[in-house]
Amino acid sequence: MVNKTLIFLLVTSLSFNVTFLYSFLMFPNCLQEKPETNWSNIYPIPKVRNRNDKQASLSVGISKTSPKDQFTLVKARSLIKGAYSEAIEVNEFVRKYFRKDMDLTKKAALEEDYLTNYLPFNDLTRKMKFLVDVIHNESQKELSDLGNEVQKRIHKLQNPSDCKTAKKLVCKFPYCGLGCQYHHIGNCLLAALGTNRVMLVDYSSVRYPGIRKVFLPLSDTCSMEDLQKQVEEWKGELQESYEHIQVVRLDVRHEPSRNTRFKGLTVPKFLQEKIEFLHDDPNMWWIGQIMGYLLRPSPRISVKVQEIKKKLNLTHPYVSIHVRRTDKLIEEARKFEIEEYMTLYLQDPVVAWYDSQVGNACNYTRRVYVASDDLANVIPDARNKYPNYDFVYNAVDDKKLLKDMKQTVQSRQTEDELVAIVCDLMILSQSDYFVGTYSSNVGRLITQLMHSSSDATYRSRSIDHRMFYHGGLPLTYRAVEDFSGGKGELSFSAGETIVLTSSVEFPSYKGFGRNEAGHEGSFPMHKVEQTLTFVQYLALNDIF
Repeated sequence: MVNKTLIFLLVTSLSFNVTFLYSFLMFPNCLQEKPETNWSNIYPIPKVRNRNDKQASLSVGISKTSPKDQFTLVKARSLIKGAYSEAIEVNEFVRKYFRKDMDLTKKAALEEDYLTNYLPFNDLTRKMKFLVDVIHNESQKELSDLGNEVQKRIHKLQNPSDCKTAKKLVCKFPYCGLGCQYHHIGNCLLAALGTNRVMLVDYSSVRYPGIRKVFLPLSDTCSMEDLQKQVEEWKGELQESYEHIQVVRLDVRHEPSRNTRFKGLTVPKFLQEKIEFLHDDPNMWWIGQIMGYLLRPSPRISVKVQEIKKKLNLTHPYVSIHVRRTDKLIEEARKFEIEEYMTLYLQDPVVAWYDSQVGNACNYTRRVYVASDDLANVIPDARNKYPNYDFVYNAVDDKKLLKDMKQTVQSRQTEDELVAIVCDLMILSQSDYFVGTYSSNVGRLITQLMHSSSDATYRSRSIDHRMFYHGGLPLTYRAVEDFSGGKGELSFSAGETIVLTSSVEFPSYKGFGRNEAGHEGSFPMHKVEQTLTFVQYLALNDIF
């Protein structure tokens, strides 16, 4: 039996804290007789000056309030975002509890009944989501301005006025799928930004013909044909030893090449005092900027995407799911049923998301865009089990759906299939809510693209892995409380550093990692907070 008293006390505590935070934000001065409820006054944003004391193009941070008020508002925001995340984690814990020894149908019925009739989590998380949305909306303009400035700086680096004299970094990547390739190219661009070099890509091992036709060119002024001098191999960081070399080749297939500070899950140092205030997951925002530049669609793709969305009547808000199967099931992931994307395992799966957005509106079409390498099985299954939802996909007609039944990995390498994959990628990343698997490179790529234009922390969910970046740093956390673990659990003291060592199918409330003593085990995520690694990227030194 579940200890209902414990759960009741937990929910009551969460509800009290959220109500307090809500009241605190709405009425920041508890003694005032007529509290001001104008959000622009509650969350005023200041002007930031650059190092030359000239008016900066960006406005980031907090207004001209007293240091005490500044700290209080920042702390309030942090508490709200933390409470929302913890409520999601506790909710998932309750759901996980009822999965033992039950088939999917019984699990779904029991979970729905218990959470609807006994636990007020759905209402609680909706209230907290409202507060989080307020914060995100207030930060959106500043976040967009910051992203635009970073994109301009990447474009400037990639387009020198004199390509012959510019220092270059040539990127060599392995033969692999689209998502895999662009995560490797992303590692190269991070190294190029870190060392202030133009990145050129060696496409000799490209898997897809026409890859340069579906995205905008990475440079308009430089190409591989401009290489006229000897190319030195990158054998590790040692940045100073490369200063006199004009062209360096980074082969991401080789382990020594990864010996660099400039990699995934590091954040530029110039953002240190700004990005944590504006975005809930700075690591994802920064990788989003990298992927946002690399995956800018060509005019042909942009037109094609709009045609598909118009044909499918795909207007906002809409949800998207990415169901990865075929070769991915051989050794990298297990098969996930459609119920796991729609109703199970998550606080905000597709059904719950639509419930919170449109409620019981009978005239609203709950449309779900589906991208999959197994459409022939996924679409009929989804339509049969969820008849009140409109499942749509990118296909010319049903003949293509039948063709997909015999689709092989090799058939996905044609130029037509590449166009279809890239269109899927764009439509998925433009959705209001996404559910996929982070064991898939494409699943991670979609979420990264979503972060390139906004804070998508609560708009994307994985039903298997946590987010990670291949070739990047491991996720690290700082313990905020002591934890004395039992069998199979990791014990640690407050202030200790915990490194996440596995991202595979752990629920959001539990992690698996290693402490400073080298011991490994599972641990509760609410007792740690993620830490950030800030690195000096030379190409971004004078961005302000």
